[in-house]
Amino acid sequence: MAKKRKLAQSTGVPKLMNDRRCHFPAIRDLDDGFSYSLGANSVLESDPGLQNLSSAQDANLAHVRVSRKPNIHSDNPNRAWIPFRQEYLDQLLWVEGRRGLGDICSKCHDPNPTYRCVDDEYCIVATHETHPLHWIECWNGRWFEPRTLKDLGLVIQLGNHKPGEKCIFYTAAHSDFVVVHTNGVHNVTVWFCGCCEEEHRTQLLRTLWYPATPMNPQTATTFSCLRQFQHLNCQGKLPAYIYYTCLEIMTKSRQRIQPKDCYRTFLRSVFQWRHLKMCKRAGRGHAANGLEGTSQGELALDCPACPQPGKNLPDNWRDVPPELAFLYIIFLAIDANFRLRNRLVSTQYKSPLLGDGWAYLVPSVPYMEHIEKFVSQDDMSSCSGFAAVFLANLRNVKGLRVSGVGGICCGRHRVWRKNGLGDLQKGERYCNIDYIFWATVNGEEHLIIVISYDISCQWSRNFWERMSEIDPHFDVKFTRTGVRFMVPKFHLRAHQSSCCGETHGEVIEEGWAQSNKAAGQTKEMGLGTRAMTLDDIFGFANWLNIENLDRVIAKRLVNAVKEFDEHERDFTQFDQGLEKNLGRDVLDEWKIMIEKWEEDHDNEYHNKAQFKLLQLELIGEEKAMLSAGTSGYASSPCVFVVEGIELQEAQRSLELFLVTNKYLTPMQQLELEKRRSALLKRINRFRSLQSMLMPRLSDVLSPEDMKHIDNPDTSHPEKIRLFLPSECGTISARNQACVAGLPLVECRLREAEALDSLEGVREGLRARTAATRFKIQNITGQVDSTRAGGVLRQIDIRIHSRKIRYRLARDALLILRGHGTWEEKLKLLKDEDVRGLNERALTKEEQAERELRIKRLGAHASHLDGDDEYLVAQGVVARVRGEKNRKLSWIWYTLKEGEISEDDPQFRDAIRVEWCKARARMLRWKEEVLLLTEELRRMSHYAVWKAEWWLEKMVGKENIRDDVAAEFEEGLNAYSWQQAKFQEERAVRIRDRWNQLGAHAKAVVDRIPTLPTLYIDFEDLDTTEVSRKAEEDM
Repeated sequence: MAKKRKLAQSTGVPKLMNDRRCHFPAIRDLDDGFSYSLGANSVLESDPGLQNLSSAQDANLAHVRVSRKPNIHSDNPNRAWIPFRQEYLDQLLWVEGRRGLGDICSKCHDPNPTYRCVDDEYCIVATHETHPLHWIECWNGRWFEPRTLKDLGLVIQLGNHKPGEKCIFYTAAHSDFVVVHTNGVHNVTVWFCGCCEEEHRTQLLRTLWYPATPMNPQTATTFSCLRQFQHLNCQGKLPAYIYYTCLEIMTKSRQRIQPKDCYRTFLRSVFQWRHLKMCKRAGRGHAANGLEGTSQGELALDCPACPQPGKNLPDNWRDVPPELAFLYIIFLAIDANFRLRNRLVSTQYKSPLLGDGWAYLVPSVPYMEHIEKFVSQDDMSSCSGFAAVFLANLRNVKGLRVSGVGGICCGRHRVWRKNGLGDLQKGERYCNIDYIFWATVNGEEHLIIVISYDISCQWSRNFWERMSEIDPHFDVKFTRTGVRFMVPKFHLRAHQSSCCGETHGEVIEEGWAQSNKAAGQTKEMGLGTRAMTLDDIFGFANWLNIENLDRVIAKRLVNAVKEFDEHERDFTQFDQGLEKNLGRDVLDEWKIMIEKWEEDHDNEYHNKAQFKLLQLELIGEEKAMLSAGTSGYASSPCVFVVEGIELQEAQRSLELFLVTNKYLTPMQQLELEKRRSALLKRINRFRSLQSMLMPRLSDVLSPEDMKHIDNPDTSHPEKIRLFLPSECGTISARNQACVAGLPLVECRLREAEALDSLEGVREGLRARTAATRFKIQNITGQVDSTRAGGVLRQIDIRIHSRKIRYRLARDALLILRGHGTWEEKLKLLKDEDVRGLNERALTKEEQAERELRIKRLGAHASHLDGDDEYLVAQGVVARVRGEKNRKLSWIWYTLKEGEISEDDPQFRDAIRVEWCKARARMLRWKEEVLLLTEELRRMSHYAVWKAEWWLEKMVGKENIRDDVAAEFEEGLNAYSWQQAKFQEERAVRIRDRWNQLGAHAKAVVDRIPTLPTLYIDFEDLDTTEVSRKAEEDM
């Protein structure tokens, strides 16, 4: 709310003003071209603006426009404040000491006071001279009515004076001096000390009141109020308008009057306060070169768990063997956020940038110079179904200065990077992300950088070529082989199969979820205010993450140890089962192959779906026959058979829907009718193809079967028989009904369908095992258990569907091909064969005992693995007696011992891929255990380094200010000691709390001597139950 201005009058003539908002309608309605007629010459004497007219001008001219003299302190207070910010920062550090209290308490005169506020209880409550911002009430004989301390004559004497003592050389502040505090807006009487040399702003700062302007302050905000708002804004994203309105309401409810409007001055104080606090926490107040010597990104908080040479890495980290290089990988997550927009309001002059590029946002000047080179850049994505880049030039940017924000954070710990944020002008373009990436890694040294980006497959193309267009001053200390790209897991479905990911990489989405809450307030801010607000919000998010990071990493480590133990056992059992059936020589050969591939990933292996591959192969053969003129069919046999197989799958899906939903709701009934209608239309189209490729089908079918063609049950299309070649009975009947070669096409497609279905069964079993373990370990309560049971039910339905599909495909293949050697690979699939890697075939006695135990516990038998060590330990299932009868289901290795066919490379590929996946899962969890342990170590070492760094900020140290007064030196040193103590406590807490967990993790990974391991420098402790104790500590 703008301050209302009054029109000054002199000799009946209104004084000229630039502000058109006026209370007088006759004047308010005048346009800008109107000027006032001047009367007597006395107007010149009373109006300084007219006195500045040159002698060549006649003051008696009829019409003259006069503008007031510019005043930067009132026109642009933030810009006028910039030259004083070093002084303000000095005072923020001065108050960290004893504030010049001397050797005795100002009230009770006790010697050597050691507390700032709690000198003596009597000193706090005895008088309001030291508490001038309390609300008071006066009993008028009937009720308590509100009064102010100002009304009672309380005068707040600033300077180094005892309570009740007045300065004889005092200077009274403005009669309407306002202080904004946590409990409301106060009018107070303030006297500035005249016997000291401190400026009025300095005296206010030393009272812990923040002056709204550096010159002639008339308004102040208490440090407590600014600190409270900063926490509420950063954590709860509470807008300043809401907070200040609450203060006004609190004041009005007490005093029954509307307080003076200080909203704009409050915003200005918050803007400056954020900047000063960031500089203070980064140690810039201690530096000899002051604020102006601040480097790019220096105010940002570092991630203590990420590798940082010279801070938390060993001296020989560059010489680490290749198998342990993953320990020093830095993971970065990149993404764009189109919620953090900014409208084209205000200007940089009115809302200046304080510390441009000092924290999380990139420096604006070089950044915009780079962007201006790519005004017309259009980036498109070739990834099917993914539109992040495609929409870059389609987003509505009308009226916006910024259409979003591109950001980079630590890919494992969600800590925002220094200079890792930049404004997007027109969608998510390469030029923006390129500059932000190089700005955040500028000058850093890393062995490997792994970049997680939802369009990495596109952004990585010509990555190094685009590097030549970046600022040449960027210091790049890594090579082409040191940068690796990945796609985060959530976005993989929208990409082609060539896109890959090795970790989930989605932590940046969690960070956006927090910052998006501030989108509404930052959208309307000026350029500088928005930049400072975002820097403060992202800095607070970093601080909050770092404070809890050791607990998060430890919790992950507990889970990683369990997962590694389970996957190592799974792989060992799988490997032993394959050794009995395939021989150790074959497995050793596979191991050599996978190790070579791990050294060079250029030769990628793609295990695509057999059904789709064969479909493409058959279509290619038909095209070749058509080109040679040897095909006389009006339709493609491959298309016809594929359509029939897909129709059968759709019929089974519809039947399964009816079985699993016996009592349909109106919505489900509507869905059922829609599916039936679509299915019937597809069957009608199929019949038209069938008449051309199976022209004599009616000759081999019985009258009962012909009803499905001539008079089908249209109300239940899922029950209509299709009569593919495999349903025509004998070989002679098929040859009579079908065109030449059609049964062979179905035969080949049925084999591919069976192989795909078998792979689907295996995938479902793996998903069921993982989901069951998660449910047992983490889910409690009826609601969550019901939801988890629903997930397991859907997995079971999927496994059952793939099982039925395999059986029907095998049955059709048996009819078309007859018995033969193919049955060794595609065996009869019984219910007891559908079991996971951990499960084994139980005896009837064991099965009965298991079902009884599960029934008592209320669990579902099909969800539990009978050999799962965790379930055995929890008493969910009984331990299986003996290991000699352990045998993997044939679906995991297919053939018996000694029956490997050398001319069946497809079978070898399928088994090798499954073995490599099991091995990779085990190794990845081992790496995760080692990496999490290393991250805990890095956090501890970083805290020690940071504590030493703060101790080097003491007055008298190198590059530290030393020409300061004793009181100021005390404040500087006190703040350094305080921050060093915080870091020391963090290092001790990590060491004491998680050493046992680290020792347990080391013991687990060391039991596999053939795999590369890392020596973890933890104390030798008893590892009994340390994992359980660590969990209890979290």
